[in-house]
Amino acid sequence: MPMLETHATQETIVIAFEGSLDTARCEELDAEIRAAVASPAGPVVFDLDKVDFIASSFLRLCIHAQRQAGGQGFHVVNESPLIKRVFKIAGLDAMLKA
Repeated sequence: MPMLETHATQETIVIAFEGSLDTARCEELDAEIRAAVASPAGPVVFDLDKVDFIASSFLRLCIHAQRQAGGQGFHVVNESPLIKRVFKIAGLDAMLKA
């Protein structure tokens, strides 16, 4: 089962995740995610529609992606209420697309 799927257009890079993003899984995906957001031509979007759990290591990946995106923009979309709460507690809720 794929854990992430990347779609790049001229305007946006969308990375759709699936399943539980625990520390071990985030370590496995780290290089692939970093490569996908290395030099974005547009905004980077992490789609969490099919994600049921995130560990703090996923928040670290989000922070890295946000830094890489710079002025291009970075957002997390389709998060569950529980995941939204984790971002809020961590003070990272500005990453969430309203």
